[in-house]
Amino acid sequence: MSRSPSKPWTPGVHPTYTAYRLRVNICEDEFGNVWSDHEFETEGDAQVAQALSNGSIFQIAHALLSEAVRREAFTSAMVELSKDPAVLDRYQALEGKEKATFETNLANAITHVITQTLGKMAPGAAREVMAMMSTQVEGSPTPSEG
Repeated sequence: MSRSPSKPWTPGVHPTYTAYRLRVNICEDEFGNVWSDHEFETEGDAQVAQALSNGSIFQIAHALLSEAVRREAFTSAMVELSKDPAVLDRYQALEGKEKATFETNLANAITHVITQTLGKMAPGAAREVMAMMSTQVEGSPTPSEG
């Protein structure tokens, strides 16, 4: 398994890595709906990312998905901890196959939640992206014209 370059990662192009920053903006409305968007932290970050293959589209998607999975893992672990305050002590005492089984069970719970959530989110995300891309194509009608 590969290891990440030593932190802190300094934005820019370096001999052993390239780094740039995104800012994720999160908004919760009065009904409890959560909205988000993202943008590059600086113009320099945007330039570094845009110089990568495909303008870093795949790298950004992978990084944001990885962070979403980590956050869901944290949330799922916290739910387990709230149900059983000794769960972390028991996990730390496990070894080998027992520890792997515990981790697999947690991974299965994470997969279930993410799969259910994706099923609800994907149609709106597809619609949003296609509408955004349509407005960026020269000569395309705006959503109000189409």
